[in-house]
Amino acid sequence: MKKFLLLVSLLINIFGNILYSQQTTLALQRNAGIQVFNEDSLLLPYPWTGGFNFCQIGTCDVNNDNQKDLVIFDRSGDRVTLLQFNGTPGNPSWIQNIEAEPNFPDVQHFMLMKDFNCDGREDIFAFFNSGIRVFKNEGFNGTGPQFSLYMEQLKTSVNNNPIDIFTIPVDVPAFEDLDSDGDLDLLVFNILGSCVEYHRNYAQENFNRCDSLVLKLETDNWGRFTESFSTNEVVLNDTCDGFGGGRFGQIRHAGSALTVFDSDGDNDYDLMLGDIAYRTLTKLINGGTSSNALITSQTPNYPDNTTFVNLAIFPAGFYIDVDQDGKRDLVVAPNSETGSENYRSFLYYKNNGADNSPEFNYQSNTLFSSSTLDFGEGAIPYFFDHNLDGKKDLLVGNYGYFLPTGDYKPQVALLENISDETEIRFQLKNRNYATAGNLAGISVNFHPTAGDQDNDGDQDLLLGASDGRMYHFENTALPGNPANMVFITPAFEDIDVGTFATPCLFDVDQNGRIDLLVGNRNGKISYYKNTSTGNSPVLELQTEEFGDVNTALTGEPNGFSTPFMFRKSGVTYLISGSQNGFFELYGNIDNNLDGQFELLDSTFLGNRFGERTSITLADLNDDGNPEAVIGNYAGGITFFNGIFPTLIENQTKESFKLYPNPGQNEIYISANSSTNAEVSVLDLSGRLLSTENISLPGKLSRVPNMKGLYLIRIANSETNQTLKWIHQ
Repeated sequence: MKKFLLLVSLLINIFGNILYSQQTTLALQRNAGIQVFNEDSLLLPYPWTGGFNFCQIGTCDVNNDNQKDLVIFDRSGDRVTLLQFNGTPGNPSWIQNIEAEPNFPDVQHFMLMKDFNCDGREDIFAFFNSGIRVFKNEGFNGTGPQFSLYMEQLKTSVNNNPIDIFTIPVDVPAFEDLDSDGDLDLLVFNILGSCVEYHRNYAQENFNRCDSLVLKLETDNWGRFTESFSTNEVVLNDTCDGFGGGRFGQIRHAGSALTVFDSDGDNDYDLMLGDIAYRTLTKLINGGTSSNALITSQTPNYPDNTTFVNLAIFPAGFYIDVDQDGKRDLVVAPNSETGSENYRSFLYYKNNGADNSPEFNYQSNTLFSSSTLDFGEGAIPYFFDHNLDGKKDLLVGNYGYFLPTGDYKPQVALLENISDETEIRFQLKNRNYATAGNLAGISVNFHPTAGDQDNDGDQDLLLGASDGRMYHFENTALPGNPANMVFITPAFEDIDVGTFATPCLFDVDQNGRIDLLVGNRNGKISYYKNTSTGNSPVLELQTEEFGDVNTALTGEPNGFSTPFMFRKSGVTYLISGSQNGFFELYGNIDNNLDGQFELLDSTFLGNRFGERTSITLADLNDDGNPEAVIGNYAGGITFFNGIFPTLIENQTKESFKLYPNPGQNEIYISANSSTNAEVSVLDLSGRLLSTENISLPGKLSRVPNMKGLYLIRIANSETNQTLKWIHQ
């Protein structure tokens, strides 16, 4: 038992790296170092990030080397990716830091990195409950920076009355020392109108120090301009008192991104404005002063001296020093979660001027996506030996690449397994495998699976699609040759599961014939039994609620189940990804195909990996422990090595259970008998949030108020168990 507890403690501290099922069916270790080469045989610097879609970017020292690294927050699934600076000033390069990623709090919609207390460490400002929540950077500890909740809701003073700062989830506010007094101020669009509020920080004036947030509404019309209700232009010298402006004026079209910077070296702050309904950035020149801003001119297509920003919709600018040459550069990314570029989504403008008078020069629109495995929007991996060399290759379907027309083009990529006896390696060979992306009239969201349905000795291909049907490709290759997939029909066996078909071909009943499981948008799984006695499959629907699996959270309409079935040590298991990003692991399947499966782990793998996740397993190094690749809606994949589950001693049947799980405001603990226990709540970095002694069965008096995954440690004189609980 002591050995087990020690290992549980270790797993808590490195939860982002070693992940396992509570029943020790699988043990996986995340590995960002598996080499991948691109189509041109060039090594990708950080292939396994999980992809990028609609991102916000900031800086923070994540490895305690006194250099600023990049913190990328993706609104697709609210994911954080850390790129650690690995270059020299003026010559940037990065590697992914997966150890520190779990240290960042689980937040939604926006996450801005700004140092509010002048300690040289970036803190976090994040959307919460129509306002802003603040996390303090406590410094480096073990695996990376540690953050604590500093302020539940950021407040300001209006007419000497404290009120919560208001913002909407699609806006990006701006934090900057606007009056140059050393503390951090705030610009944010007001609650109804088209004006920008200036909330001045009075920490210096009140306390003669800059380590606090003491905001006061200085003006409801910073710069004295209004944003047009119908265009992305602004009206100069306008008030906020009339129709279309002001705290009680007309509601504007929701969604603007603010970036403040000194564009002309006159020691006051100008503004860069992105709008939810438009493609370009507008620069607004402050012709006033730092204490009395007045916007006097505007440049609608900015930067105007080089290739200007022209995204599909809603660009947001981030003024950061990308190459660490001492001058901040401009990175622009789409801020809309739909209908925008999902691969060429990082526009990089190098600053060839001064930090307080930048000259932006366009460099690239694939700053990070070209250095990782990014397949546009959505990524669905599947292991498949394409060339019959005995090594599992990797197919990756996607929701689609965004097109200039506003449509999406789904494709399937092929990563060939080029491993040797000592190392696992892949090479991206083709982004349009089987020319699936060329099919006319196709839907989106290609979900690949393969199996020998016609009993001819080779593996055919199915692609689930958003219309609820499946595209069928027959493998016409001669025996021993690489697969040659020929398109047969867009409606395999006339099966239609509604929307977002996610097929898995597997011999479910172990009778030697390949059956079919199909997940869908509602989170359930259909089971089609193959009753054929010949070479053509005969699939008969057995149930649309296989095993009573449902990956939709309580009260949520969408589950996006993505079933993957496998056997280990002769026992059948089912894993499914989900809309919420967690994986569910099920057992008690063999000899129970008509019954309810046992949910072994509702948060298998521990962490969320974005949203609309999927998984595939294969033993790539023949050690008996399958490797895993996970996909998510940000369009990328992550890799996990299989390790020996015997590293973790088998747990006895749990004495305690948590309910409801997932839950919100209450955590009840059931017990086999009455007992007193010390109950501790920890986050995924192992940081202790609360401890209390309670009589079990009973209820915790303190429950985490942030959404996310938590560890609940229950200890008494006889046992010590750590359970997982989701705040949904």
